[in-house]
Amino acid sequence: MSFRTYTARQRLNRLRRAACKLFMSDTMVKAIQRLELEVEAKRLLVRKDRHLWKDIGERQKVLNWLISFNPLWLRIGLETIYGELISLESNSDVMGLAMFILGRLLWNPDLAAEFRHPKVPHLYRDGHEEALSRFTLKKLILLVCFLDKAKESRLIEHDPCLFCMDAEFKSSKDLLLAFSRDFLCGEGILSRHLSHLGLAVSHVQTPLDEFNFAVKNLAVDLKCGIRLVRVMELFTLDWTLSRKLRIPAISRLQKVHNVDVALQVLKDKGVDLKDEHGANIDSRDIVDGHREKTLNLLWKIIFAFQVSTRNQLKEEISFLRKTWRTKQKLASLMANSGVAVTRMKSRQAFEHPSQKVTLLMDWVNAVCEFYNIKAENFTVSFSDGRILCYLIHHYHPGHLPAEEIQQRTTQTIECGHRGRVELNNSSTDSDCSFENLKVCFFALGSESLSVDFKELLEKERSNFQLVNTAVSYLGGVPAMINPEDMSNTIPNEKVVTCYLSFLCARLLDLRNETRAARVIQGAWRRYKLQKNIKLIQQRNLAATKIQALVRKFILRRRMIRQNKAAIMIQTFWRGYVAREKLRGLKKEKHLLKKNHAASVIQAAFQKWHANKLLERNAAALCIQAWYRMQRCKTQYLDMKSKAVCVQAWFRGHLQRCKFQTLKKRHNASVVIQSAFRAYLVRQHVSKMKQNAVAIQRWFRACMLRKAEQKRYFKIKSAVFALQAAFRGWKVRRSVAQHHQTALLIQTAFRRFMARRNYLCLKRSAIVLQQRYRAKVHGDKLRQEYMALKLASVTIQAIWRGRAGRKKISQLHRFAGIIQSNYRRYVAQTRFLEMKQALWRGHRSRKHHDTSKAISMRRRLREVNRGVKEEDKLCNKTTTALSYLLGLQNYAYILAALKHLETATRLSPECCERLVESGATHTIFTLIRSCNRSVPSMEIIILSIQVLLNLSKYNRTIDAVYDVDNSVETLLDLLQIYREKAGDKVAEKGGSIFTKACFLLVLLVQDERRAMVGVLFDKKKNELFLLYKTLCHQDRLLRRGPLGVLYPQDPMCS
Repeated sequence: MSFRTYTARQRLNRLRRAACKLFMSDTMVKAIQRLELEVEAKRLLVRKDRHLWKDIGERQKVLNWLISFNPLWLRIGLETIYGELISLESNSDVMGLAMFILGRLLWNPDLAAEFRHPKVPHLYRDGHEEALSRFTLKKLILLVCFLDKAKESRLIEHDPCLFCMDAEFKSSKDLLLAFSRDFLCGEGILSRHLSHLGLAVSHVQTPLDEFNFAVKNLAVDLKCGIRLVRVMELFTLDWTLSRKLRIPAISRLQKVHNVDVALQVLKDKGVDLKDEHGANIDSRDIVDGHREKTLNLLWKIIFAFQVSTRNQLKEEISFLRKTWRTKQKLASLMANSGVAVTRMKSRQAFEHPSQKVTLLMDWVNAVCEFYNIKAENFTVSFSDGRILCYLIHHYHPGHLPAEEIQQRTTQTIECGHRGRVELNNSSTDSDCSFENLKVCFFALGSESLSVDFKELLEKERSNFQLVNTAVSYLGGVPAMINPEDMSNTIPNEKVVTCYLSFLCARLLDLRNETRAARVIQGAWRRYKLQKNIKLIQQRNLAATKIQALVRKFILRRRMIRQNKAAIMIQTFWRGYVAREKLRGLKKEKHLLKKNHAASVIQAAFQKWHANKLLERNAAALCIQAWYRMQRCKTQYLDMKSKAVCVQAWFRGHLQRCKFQTLKKRHNASVVIQSAFRAYLVRQHVSKMKQNAVAIQRWFRACMLRKAEQKRYFKIKSAVFALQAAFRGWKVRRSVAQHHQTALLIQTAFRRFMARRNYLCLKRSAIVLQQRYRAKVHGDKLRQEYMALKLASVTIQAIWRGRAGRKKISQLHRFAGIIQSNYRRYVAQTRFLEMKQALWRGHRSRKHHDTSKAISMRRRLREVNRGVKEEDKLCNKTTTALSYLLGLQNYAYILAALKHLETATRLSPECCERLVESGATHTIFTLIRSCNRSVPSMEIIILSIQVLLNLSKYNRTIDAVYDVDNSVETLLDLLQIYREKAGDKVAEKGGSIFTKACFLLVLLVQDERRAMVGVLFDKKKNELFLLYKTLCHQDRLLRRGPLGVLYPQDPMCS
């Protein structure tokens, strides 16, 4: 895998982590919970006549809406919501995303497995379509809202468009509105409903978001200023600059304004906007397409922002120099040349007005010190490609090996004063230029040349090819250099500087992956250097002492060896003479023994050879007899098979002849039948033709009769209309006259009534005014009376209260004296009882305590003293309740139920706390939501055990019974888990059946809960069937192997 691919995957993983962090934030989690509650409560509901999976047209519509999102945004959204990675060929793999949407969003395999018919394939039980529509609704709304929130928070660095260019919708609100209009039941503006839940959507894709920022022609594409402002946004990370743009930039003033926005940012950053001749770079020059000033502006931008990691570069330079010094010390120690280390050679400082470029040159020289070369400028020093190769080799030696770098180039070879070709280790500019080098070569003659100039250029081109190959593998560095523009010429300083800045940024970015190893290596080298220095000093001291002792030892050993050598030579000679005499005697005895052994061996061999010949002849006779038998058998079988083949061919020939005659008869009968049938068909067709003519004649007569009747009715209706119009005009004229006279009468009558009403109102107003004035005066007098009365009553109450409080205080004082005496008596009694109990306990411990009991009591005190707050039973119960009420996943629910089972079994207070929190409703809901899988059965067992623990106490059993459909849920469990125990699943089912029976008995045995009989009436048939099934299983269990029915165990019944 290349570094380009690795970097892309790293960025994608970083993006996934940011998306998960946004998705798991508190606001999103609360909003998702509220959305699930809305969907489960059916306040958000898909219409029953809309089938998102069965209807291919509706399914394609939803798929097209989702595919209108940008593929990268859609992939991040789906992976975040589903919590799994989607394997795609690339980030633009629309087909893979469509297949995932069809298989996981519009369809749910888990729901299909839950509702699948047990026998009929592709058939699902009732409720599957409703559950699938709820699932799709939740996932789709969550996907759209999450993508809108991620886009608004600029989750992706380059911030692509949320919707495709050719999308039907360009805003999240329009998409949700279309979905609610076509698919939701009783829902108006869906975005407003979701905003109340905390899932507000607000993104609208503008034309600026869809603007193509790619630059294809520098003279034309930068005139509008939009792309320059976009560049400034990317460098400064100030995303508010786009709001200042005038789009679309059609007129010259709009383009000048846009370019001024970008130039103002550069001025704020301290960039000098003057070209090489000292002329100012104005926005009008960019708009007019002035190429030189446009290029100067681009180079200003590049040099202003090219080295953005200045602190990292300084840190890297200091790290490289420390590493170089450590390596030099280690090398000197390995060569046993002492501890003296040559410091870095003092070089002439590189001068440049930009501090960033100076830092870049220092970094290059810090790397080049490892290879004994030096860069003095950004032009000729880089013309042979060696420095670029070494820069990449230093950080990634596996991708550019040092052995492949060509050392003999035009920078390492120069022409001497006598016409000789000499090696030059410096990469600085030489007095002998490339043209003079050619003249020197040709002056020497082609026969006497040791180096060819074309060969040197080929080696330089090879170095640049290595650089381009390694850079393409690393990725992130644009291809800006060409061997023809770098070799055999003076490279452009701006191009080299820009290329080095890109390469430096990329290498420092990839350095983080290997930085830990490099730091460890540096620390190890420093440690090894110090250790080697100490070791060398110790070795030198030890060597001097050892050498003196060894010299004395060698002199002493030399004298002893000489004496021993003389003695050994003498003894060896004497022994040699004696051994020669003994060897002569042994040879004579050995010859006699050999002759006797040879005669014995020859006799035995002759006997064995005769027996072997007899066995071989007998075996040959057996083989010949068997071979003749096999040959005769083969001939017989061959003749038999040939006879069978001849018989079979003859029988087949007879059958074929018979078949041909039958076939001819059949063909003849077919011809006769077809002719007869054709005659019958012609007869039938002629009769049908005659009938059709009669029917057509009758139909035409009917049509003519209907046309005449229609014409008559039309004339009749016209006459009626004329008569009705005349009569209506006459009646309307008489009615108008009557209306005129009625209006005159009505106006006169209304005038009379209005005058009469006015007089009545006037008289009523006078009476009301008189009554109101009298009431005001009376209220004033009544208030004065009530004030006097209240004052007297208050004075009386104060006096009575004072007398009553005085009397009560006396009673309280007397009662306090009596209570204090009684409490003293009770305290004395309890104190005496406590002393007696302590004395009895002391005597009992003194008589009965052993060392084991004392140590156990001490350990219990230590455990109680060191117990943590979170390990207490009450705190564990609280934590388990929070997990259970949250209903997060199987692992959390299982752990919470285990804690609750322990707490409720050991503590009645924990049972009461669980009932007060309302967890009983959650436990029954959890039981009803479980299926028959093994994890679900474990959850059911623990839930029923918790309910059994609650049912042990009278204060909590009513809370278990009062849950809605509690008894009905237990009856359903009895019906589901009635199998007999055998395998692992059935054993758990048997446990569930037993516990559910026991809990049901506990709930219905009380008289106050006898109303459960109503529920039993509804389930009468079901209980009866369950009873019959269990009786049948019990008879089978008691039946023996031969069908004998054994007596029933009373414990089993």
